[in-house]
Amino acid sequence: MTEDEIIEHGKQVFENCYRGVVPMPAHITKDNYAGLSMKMFHDFWGAFEDDLSMREKRMVVMGTLLKAGDDGMLTIHAECALRNGEMNAETLRKVAIMALPYVGYPDASVCYLAIEKVIAKCKADGVDIDADVTG
Repeated sequence: MTEDEIIEHGKQVFENCYRGVVPMPAHITKDNYAGLSMKMFHDFWGAFEDDLSMREKRMVVMGTLLKAGDDGMLTIHAECALRNGEMNAETLRKVAIMALPYVGYPDASVCYLAIEKVIAKCKADGVDIDADVTG
């Protein structure tokens, strides 16, 4: 694959991951940060399809964000998971609860509250937050 093909594939994966929750960068070139990001999406989010689903990849990322107490990025991934039908509200809540003994109460509670805000936002937007999803 050429570098341009890798970037194009990364853009497709970025869209599949975020579906408009995070906008596509305006100017993507091989030599700028956005181009590097698209290469990363090709290399990581776009890889391992035979072994890890998008949902499983998102759970790994969310676990890392929970550990960091990063409710901002967690909010983005929680919203994408709901909008993409990868998880429902109860699954998102269980991700935070499952992380509790591993990341500690302060980080897990901040992230749990962020998840609740995302659930409320998506529900208000008409997203089926109770969709039947399987892992």
